[in-house]
Amino acid sequence: MSNATPEASCDFCAVTAALPSVPARERLYVGPGWRVRAHRSALPGWTLVIPKRHITSLDELSDDEAIELGLILRDLTAVYVQELGALKSYVQQFAEGTPHAHFSVTPRMADLPPERLGAKASLYNSADEPLSESERDDIAIRLADAWPRGAHTHDVVFARAEVAS
Repeated sequence: MSNATPEASCDFCAVTAALPSVPARERLYVGPGWRVRAHRSALPGWTLVIPKRHITSLDELSDDEAIELGLILRDLTAVYVQELGALKSYVQQFAEGTPHAHFSVTPRMADLPPERLGAKASLYNSADEPLSESERDDIAIRLADAWPRGAHTHDVVFARAEVAS
């Protein structure tokens, strides 16, 4: 297991260290072991699920982190289906460009063109103009407001329009 010390050169660790004083797009969901951000993509709802602790591989997850990850993926998919009208979600984990394990989670909309299905959905990140920061803040708040609440979310802080100081 890697230690909990943030890596000085890691952008994900820098944002996590600055919580809660970051824009809504960076803190859609902040739980005990994970945070969810509205990703810089052209596809509304594309999120990154990021461990708060700096790890580079899934085998480094604690049991609690693994359990929370499963709940996040289930609940985020439910939000996509109920709030965005998605059919399901796509989940990818490569962590090649950023050496901090994370998942890309995207809504699989019914009207995705064939050339954007499956792994080719990543073209929304490379071939199209990304959503603006304010659009990402808005989608983060919208998804946070729709997130299912229950006993498993009692330690979670969801995005709101104002930034805590």
